[in-house]
Amino acid sequence: MKESIKTIQPAMMGQLGNAFLTWRRYLQKQVAKHEVTLKQFFVLRRLSKVAFLHPSQVAELLFCDRPTATVVINNLRKYGWVETMKDPLNRKFQQIMLTEQGKTKLNEINQSMTLNPDQLFDPLACFSTEEKQHFEALLEKLTNHLQIIA
Repeated sequence: MKESIKTIQPAMMGQLGNAFLTWRRYLQKQVAKHEVTLKQFFVLRRLSKVAFLHPSQVAELLFCDRPTATVVINNLRKYGWVETMKDPLNRKFQQIMLTEQGKTKLNEINQSMTLNPDQLFDPLACFSTEEKQHFEALLEKLTNHLQIIA
């Protein structure tokens, strides 16, 4: 007897969710060694690529609400890894910028992860190159489709 499409879809999304959460747990263990949360690491990494972020952009990056983003930003400030200032173009907004201490912390984490290749784990190692490309294309298609309802 064939499974109905209604039971396959939740099972597939559940498997995708489990894979994501398992990968996230692994990454959290890697960055926790540096006394950084995964959310803090994501913000530091993004700030290393841009001049600044607004709190709303941090919330969007972390898929969280503004109050949660504010807690993350305040903790980053407490450690001296970011600084904030009023946006000169619109004083209602704040800009969050990476400090030298933040750059140092990020470099420390990145070096640790690249210097210990035995500790790195490639979650896609089970796929061939062709399968990886196909999987990436399917995930992109799924993401684009889900953004319609978000």
